[in-house]
This record gives sequence, structure tokens and C-alpha cells, in this order.
Amino acid sequence: IQSIDVVDFSGTEGASSFHRLEDVELDVQAYELHAGSDGGAIGVSEEGGEGDDEESIPQLNILALPSETLKGIWESLIFATPIHSKLLRFTTRMMSISRKQFLNSAALNWNRLIMLHGPPGSGKTSLCRALAQKLTIRLGRFFTTGKLVEINSQSLLSKWFGESGKLVSKTFDRIQSLSDDETTIVCVLIDEVESLTASREKSATGNECGDAMRATNQLLTGLDRLRHRPNVIVLCTSNLVMAIDSAFLDRVDVKQFVPNPEPRAVYEILRSCLNELIRCEIITTTGHQEQVSPTSDSATDDSYPDSSFVLVDQASIPSFAEMNVHLWDQPNSPAMRLWNIAQKCESMSGRSLRRLPALALAMHTFSDPCSIYEALEALSVEV
Repeated sequence: IQSIDVVDFSGTEGASSFHRLEDVELDVQAYELHAGSDGGAIGVSEEGGEGDDEESIPQLNILALPSETLKGIWESLIFATPIHSKLLRFTTRMMSISRKQFLNSAALNWNRLIMLHGPPGSGKTSLCRALAQKLTIRLGRFFTTGKLVEINSQSLLSKWFGESGKLVSKTFDRIQSLSDDETTIVCVLIDEVESLTASREKSATGNECGDAMRATNQLLTGLDRLRHRPNVIVLCTSNLVMAIDSAFLDRVDVKQFVPNPEPRAVYEILRSCLNELIRCEIITTTGHQEQVSPTSDSATDDSYPDSSFVLVDQASIPSFAEMNVHLWDQPNSPAMRLWNIAQKCESMSGRSLRRLPALALAMHTFSDPCSIYEALEALSVEV
């Protein structure tokens, strides 16, 4: 056994986040992470087989789940509200229900189709991948193996007239063959789904090529075929919901908006990045506060003495909740300075925020390792 993690509580939400061991029922899932991909990138050739010619572009990327490459993504997702936890609870429940024997799936009209939409860089694709990883682990009592099948939407739009619809159809044929083994959960990810589901009504009234309409028709047909497979779930992302065909939107079971992070979530994202740099000894938490440059845009006050702060944990920056309790009256502490920085980043995407600390160190610091005060000053300048 490499590690044991307590990760979640699936009961009703209460006022307290603490639970007594004697009041809960433990659900233990043992799993082993796969080192690499399973099948790699697969192209669909014109003849219907797996394409291996020079012009063949991979339409599918298949990854065995749970995967070592997806480890830690779930924990890195930080939202103002627990979007990821609610999605995991919902999908786990519905996948379990859909496997009930003698259940009439037509009566429920459950397509197992989830769409995440929101601004670019908000974490939609990462959330889909992490959700597939978590589902494979949580549903281990039903499925012995799992596969994440990522569809390359752009590669399905052929330059040859009439080929796009054929490529979409053959792609779903491949997915169906992967799902023939009922002990394997198949998580299909369609990133930027608007590329394949453009509104047919707008295409018909405009001067667009009818090939895009055929691709949309084939995609809808393929999804209808997959809905009868209880071991398949389809996850898709979009930045342009208004451009998507209404028939596709009608098939979606859950439409979840993923916004850019709010200040509290920004703090936690930046905190996790800085703590990782501290763990790797790129940043040190020892020493005294250095003099702030007068040209800096820092929101701190130089009138506070060097000893006016205490880290809750000397080896890391505390969480937002800990900061509010222990450091609310110490505005010159690293945590409070980070909070001041976080409030300036509200409009930034999660993707951009994760780049900021390393970018700030590379652009505005010179010592190696640098102190936490140098790092925060550099981060303030970069923002």
C-alpha cells in the first residue's frame, strides 16, 4: 500500500465539516494507477481501419484509468462553490442507478451526457479528466477497468466534402467497440464540442457548407447509440453555448457553468502554487521581511515592524480559513499580503493564475532560493 487518503463525505451537507468515525460508513476503494496510455492516439482512415499513413490525424486518444498522468488534478481544482464534488456525487449516483437490473432506460431518458461551459481557462477540461479518474475509482465495485477516450474535434472536420460525417460515424463505432466489455467504464471527452455541434438552423440559413450539418447529424446519432450502454458517460466542454445546436443541448443531462475563480478561490490557487515552490525549496519561509520598493504596487504598509507576523505553519502559507482566524490583525503577514494580491486578480482565469507565481519568480527575482517576501513582491508586480 503506497498511501491511504480520506477524500470525501457523501452524506447530506451539515453545518460541520467534521464527522465521527462511529457515525459514518466507510467506503474503501483500492486501486492501482496505470503508468501510461492505453492505445495512444488512434486515427480513423478512409477505409474504416486504424489510420497509420502520413496524412492520418488521430481522432481519438485513449488513456487507461485510473492514470498516473491524472494524479493530483482533482486536488488542484479550486472553485468558489464545490462544483466538482457535486458533479462527482451526481454522476456516481446516476451511473449506479443506470446499472440496476431490469431498469427501463427509456423511461428515465438518461443520456449520461454532461456539458461544462464557461470562459476559457476556467478548468473545464481538467475537471472532465479528473471526474473520469474519480468515477473509475468510485465505481470500482461495478467496473474493473476504465478508459478515457478524448475526441479530437478539429480532426473530425475533413477538408474533403462528405468526409466529416463519415469520420464522426467511424469514431463512434470505435467507442462502441471499446464499450463492448461491460466491466470497463468508458468516459468520452469531447473538448470544444461546439466545433461538432454547430447550430444546423444557422448553417441552413447561411452560406455554410452542408458537411458541417452532416457531422452534427452523425454526432447526434452516435450519442443516441451510446445512451443504451450503461458503462459509457460522455463529458464535453464549450466556450460558446449559444452556437450549439438545440437538439444537442436537449440531450444534455447536466449543463454546468464553470466561472473564473473569485478572490477566495484565487487566494487558494496562488497559495497552492507558492506552497509547492516552498516544498521544493525554491522559496524559503525563513528570515525577516525585506524593505518594499517604493515603486511597487504592493498593498502592504511599511510601518509594521518585521516581527509583526507569525505563520500558522512555518513551512507553508495557511489556508484562507486559517488566515481569517489567526492573521486577520496582521496585515503585513505573508498570508494577508497574498490575500491583497488575490483581490486584484478576480477577472483572471485559473489557467493564468497557475502561471503567475513561476512567471513572477522568473521575471522579478534574482536570488535562489528567494524569500517568501521577495516572491510576494514579485507576484504583486506581475499582477
